[in-house]
Amino acid sequence: MNGKEPGAVFTDQAAAIAAGIRTALPHTYHGLCTFHITMNAKSNGLWWSPFLEELSFLMYDLETEDEFDYYWKKMLENCFNEEEEEGKKLTSKIEAWLQNLHKVRSKWSSAWLKDHFACGMRSSQLSESCNSHLRKYLQSKLTLWEFFIQFNNLLEAKRHKELRSDYEALNTIPYLVFTNSEVLQQFVTKYTQNIFGNMQDEYSKSIKYHIRPNNSKDIDGMFAYELHKLDQQRNPIDKRIVMVDFVERKLICSCKMFEKCGWLCRHVLRAIDHLGYGGHLEILNIHTRYILKRWTYDAKSGDFTLPAVQDTAERVYCSRVKQLTGSMNLLATRTCMDDDIYKMLEEEMQALKIRAESMMPAMKFGQPSTSTGMKHYL
Repeated sequence: MNGKEPGAVFTDQAAAIAAGIRTALPHTYHGLCTFHITMNAKSNGLWWSPFLEELSFLMYDLETEDEFDYYWKKMLENCFNEEEEEGKKLTSKIEAWLQNLHKVRSKWSSAWLKDHFACGMRSSQLSESCNSHLRKYLQSKLTLWEFFIQFNNLLEAKRHKELRSDYEALNTIPYLVFTNSEVLQQFVTKYTQNIFGNMQDEYSKSIKYHIRPNNSKDIDGMFAYELHKLDQQRNPIDKRIVMVDFVERKLICSCKMFEKCGWLCRHVLRAIDHLGYGGHLEILNIHTRYILKRWTYDAKSGDFTLPAVQDTAERVYCSRVKQLTGSMNLLATRTCMDDDIYKMLEEEMQALKIRAESMMPAMKFGQPSTSTGMKHYL
């Protein structure tokens, strides 16, 4: 990863894994997989729906440590009491498991995740999904030759799925529910469908908030606004603060969703609507800093960083192949539906091929280049 550590890693709870991550990735946030926590809860006797709903709320919907402490106590009060039916009581086994879970709360509750960029991921399902795909194509009884054939089939299937997704993304526009929203109109043509869906979901929840100025919070020229849910205006735990710089069009929310996920939260969207339609029209024009390239249709375009000079010739070769292949695939996906553009590109590619081959020295298969040291395989 070019010397960079990931912002966050999610695994099942294991002392050996935790120790390894602390040693190898000292600056990476180590979180616990929420899927495994739920499965472990069920295996320890916590299988009933009310508890699982409370646990999910603690994992995903909290933004401050005070909120966690408050709702953890509420969860114990709501899910465990003497009047509960048999099988839903706080047994010694369940109590021990809950105490252990509470000790590592900073590894699984969203209240502690807001300072770490994790793209919205909270589980290790990505690796498990990959393992599931491998099991569909590979079997232990395969010969080495059959293994490589099946592995190649797997790669082809995944590439086809990715190309299909690219095509659909480039030729369809997400459905805009709130057609009058100037904010969402700026994102609908830029963000991919999944990410825009997240944004639209946040916007739908923003209308449930009441906003008012908080003059005691003005800091460094930024104006503070306090938000509460309409049905919880007297609950101090539910309060959110949005800081606004009208000159720089800077927006910072205390929930830090943008910092941890990469898209704007419901509180910022509510503040933008309130201020924009209240006379501050400049705030309706979203600054490009809040449109991350990784979530847009152009995520695959742009410059690719080649390996450092000390890298091997083979790695340089692979990096160049990856760069050119990605650019060519993206170009083909975008343009090949048009007959004229397709014919033009085909002619240009043939001319480019002839020109490139004329520049290549006469080398035998496997012979290294005198200029780069890389072997010739064409």
